[in-house]
Amino acid sequence: MNIKLFKKGDLAVIIAVAVAAVVFAFFAKARTDKPVAVISVDGVEVEAVELYSLNERKEINLGGDYNIKIIAENGGIYFEHSDCPDKLCINAGVLRESGDLAVCLPAKTVITVEGTDVDAVVY
Repeated sequence: MNIKLFKKGDLAVIIAVAVAAVVFAFFAKARTDKPVAVISVDGVEVEAVELYSLNERKEINLGGDYNIKIIAENGGIYFEHSDCPDKLCINAGVLRESGDLAVCLPAKTVITVEGTDVDAVVY
C-alpha cells in the first residue's frame, strides 16, 4: 500500500503560507508604537509622557484638592505621593506596558499607558 502524505503543490502552498506569516509578523512588529503614559484629571488630558524616550527622572506635580506627585523614569510611571485617604493609587505600582492603568479616585486622576504593543489584556 502506497500512501502519499502530500499531493503535488501541497509543499508550495505550505511554503507560501509560511513566507506570508513571516512577512506579516515583520510588518506588524514594525508598526507598533512605543507606549505613552497619558495623565488626565477629571477627564481632561493634562500631560502625555513617552516612556521609552525618558533620559532622566521627570516629576509631575498636580494641584487641586489633593497634592499628587507622579514620577516617570526608567521606562515607567507611577504615583509617588498623594494626600488621598486610601493610597490605592500609590499601591498600583509602576506602569510600563500598554494597557496598564492607575487611578486616584478621590483626586479624579488617571494614568493610562497607551500604545499598540498589547498582546492581550485580561481584567
